[in-house]
Amino acid sequence: MKKINQWKFRTRSIAYIKSTTFKTKTSYVKVSFISIILGLLCGIIFLYCFGMNGFGFIFSSMIKPFASPVEPESTVILLAVFILLGLGLALGFRVKLFNMGGSGQAIGGLLITYLFLNAITGGSDFSNLPGGYGILLFLIFIVSGAIVSSLTGILKVLFNIHEVATSIVINWILWYLLKYVLFVKFDTQLNSPNLPEVFGSQLWVFAIVFALVSIVLVFVVCETTTIGYKYKVVGMQSTAAKYAGIKTNSFIIGITALQGIFISAAGFFYYFGLKSNISVTNDIMPLLGFDGIPIALVAFNNFIGIVPVAILWAILKDGIQLTMNSPEYMGLPSETSDLLFGIIILFSTMYLVLMKINVTKYFSTIAYKIKNPKFKSEIQVINSEIRKLKKQRKRILLNKEFNLQKSQIKELKLKIKSSTADIKILKEELNSFIYEYHESKSFKLSKIKNRIKDLKNEKKHFIENELEKYKIQSIKGLKNVYEGKYNTTTFPILDQVILFEAEIQVMTEAIKKSDSDIADKLLKNKTKLEEKAMELINKQEVQIREFKINYTLTKQEANNFLKQIKHQYKAEIKELQAKSASKTFRKLKIRKLKIDLLEKQMEVVKLYGSNI
Repeated sequence: MKKINQWKFRTRSIAYIKSTTFKTKTSYVKVSFISIILGLLCGIIFLYCFGMNGFGFIFSSMIKPFASPVEPESTVILLAVFILLGLGLALGFRVKLFNMGGSGQAIGGLLITYLFLNAITGGSDFSNLPGGYGILLFLIFIVSGAIVSSLTGILKVLFNIHEVATSIVINWILWYLLKYVLFVKFDTQLNSPNLPEVFGSQLWVFAIVFALVSIVLVFVVCETTTIGYKYKVVGMQSTAAKYAGIKTNSFIIGITALQGIFISAAGFFYYFGLKSNISVTNDIMPLLGFDGIPIALVAFNNFIGIVPVAILWAILKDGIQLTMNSPEYMGLPSETSDLLFGIIILFSTMYLVLMKINVTKYFSTIAYKIKNPKFKSEIQVINSEIRKLKKQRKRILLNKEFNLQKSQIKELKLKIKSSTADIKILKEELNSFIYEYHESKSFKLSKIKNRIKDLKNEKKHFIENELEKYKIQSIKGLKNVYEGKYNTTTFPILDQVILFEAEIQVMTEAIKKSDSDIADKLLKNKTKLEEKAMELINKQEVQIREFKINYTLTKQEANNFLKQIKHQYKAEIKELQAKSASKTFRKLKIRKLKIDLLEKQMEVVKLYGSNI
């Protein structure tokens, strides 16, 4: 049974890796990676403009958080903070809920915490706080954050007020309320009273464990439960969710409350683990809540994807600060860290553009143009037609056409100026001509615009079809033949094995409940079914091994054939160059030889595909 499960898991894993879903997800990973790299490269260029070693700065920033004598605990706490911020915001972004109240949720938790500490100590010195209050303070912090956050959901549901507006307003209300309490209750002039040490030196362990457990729980709930399915439906199509009987309003309030829990937990670890107090000397509100936005964006709201992005963010954020304190980088502005992250965020928001950029396809098209002159000339014909239409459009926009209409309008305008009679009739005639002129112009422009669009689509489809045709019929197509044979052999067997497995499970349950005699018979039947399933699996494995061997040998044969025809092509080119023929004749002959070579290359699957 163990081997059956292993085979089933392996087969399904291979099928998933080859699926469109997996390819889409990997494209998001690619875009995230590109946006981070482009952001860092722009940051490096900026540093070189200041006369600093940009590459050295980034490399140093990556290493500093882990280099001696620096302790990595603060970086780990910062990592937990970023994971929780990204998770909280991604939860909302997935259902098109743009809760910008992260800072307010952290401030709300801090405000209630200060009031609670003041109530139990009777002052502003919290250093003598008795032990065992850590969990209680943590719960106060996250419950306060959840209440503050759910206010945005409640206002959206009841009064249809957009969450961005309410969350930003709540941020400022809580910020001024915290300042007021600190000034009145604690007589604060510069910084708030220092927060007590909680969980001793193990706060970083609690922080990272809580963050990772939160990620895993949210992922499991969203991917494997009914609530998770409903959450996805609300995110994809809220109107359909309502018709399906899903209580979308309850979901919105619940999600905002959950956001508050994660974001305020991040605030707890940030203030108790890294900051210990807050400055109240100016009106600049803490931007902690906004730090999670780029993490969620770069990770494309993928819960698991948040972790690697948060790791990079934490290392860079801590590392940049430590590197800026080094003697060789002392001249850098204090805003360098924010600027570097701002550039990465900028590129992450351009994900749609980055997703459309297909470098492989671009170079494949160039390579195929060189291989196939016919393909190149077809594209040139389409491009020349597009250029002609663009020139025509430019002429229309510059009013170089419609000269007859313009002259008629001019004549009528002169008549109106010189004539005293029938001015009303002339004005009507003039308005009619102007209207016809504008209608004719806009009609021609839209016609040209649509034609250009059609030609671009035609060009795109032509390139895709030709490249796909070459891929299927050339040596690359042998892999498609092998995969086709793998699929036709494997998936019917997988279906049969699943049916056998279902029967085996039924029998296993029956054996537990039956008498010894019946149980023995059922056990024999169960063993027979397991043997049949194993026979099918072994048969599939033997066939796939044969296909693999045939595929390897066939590919070798095909490569030899291609080398042979390539050698023949080069020999014919050399022979042609040795002849004293005209340049035009040589050009036409080379073109024909290239087309012939390509046609032979595209016969590989036809000649060798049946050998697999």
